[in-house]
Amino acid sequence: MNDLIGKVDNLINSIDNTKQVQEIKKINEEIMKDEELMKMIRKYQENGSEDLKKEIINNKLFSDYKDKETELNILILELNKKLKSINDKGKCC
Repeated sequence: MNDLIGKVDNLINSIDNTKQVQEIKKINEEIMKDEELMKMIRKYQENGSEDLKKEIINNKLFSDYKDKETELNILILELNKKLKSINDKGKCC
């Protein structure tokens, strides 16, 4: 059991060190520093304005974040596919 926990920890560390995760963390930090973008996001969360949503989506930092988020989701899907394959091989009967 401890061996499995160690392997899961290693997997988590490996994922944390991927290019996708590092880039998304960097962009997230930049977004947090962008006072104007953060102000728009908070305002959108309060009132849900479609015009404000379009403005946020058109923001370069936000767009970059969403692109990296998509790349990360693809990585997660690939990992899930691999894990399912491993799990399916382990089933008997």
